[in-house]
Amino acid sequence: MSTTMDAASSPNPTSTQIGAIGECLVAAGILEASGGRLSPFKPIADDDGIDLLLFDKHTRKATPVQIKCRRSFDDPKAQTVQFDVRLKTFAAEGERYLLCVKLTGALVDTLWLIPARDLSTVARETPSKLVIVPPPNPPPTTASPPTGWGVARG
Repeated sequence: MSTTMDAASSPNPTSTQIGAIGECLVAAGILEASGGRLSPFKPIADDDGIDLLLFDKHTRKATPVQIKCRRSFDDPKAQTVQFDVRLKTFAAEGERYLLCVKLTGALVDTLWLIPARDLSTVARETPSKLVIVPPPNPPPTTASPPTGWGVARG
């Protein structure tokens, strides 16, 4: 008799499922916020760190976005959350972005948008990954975010 709970009977979504929920919410939000100008496309395989391609119908350009989602704080007292980006899939060149998303249930709480070219200014590098810990209590969207951070609250 097994005492461990398998994924099928777990009351909480897995990290992969949380990522899928976040990607769907982000895609719908971008489509709505852009008035349909930006069309999000999901690659068949995201093994190169691209979770969405945002196609701009006016400029005809596609912008790659890597999305990282979390539901809980790593440090509840400080209200900080950590996002990890594998170096194996990260590329700083070009017009790429990292979008870090803090979810509350199936709702977007806070978004941090970081141009890939600026990621080294806000991340700590380990041998295998970049570690990003956004500043706690982000400023309102009317304030200027810290350098390298684009912040929005849900």
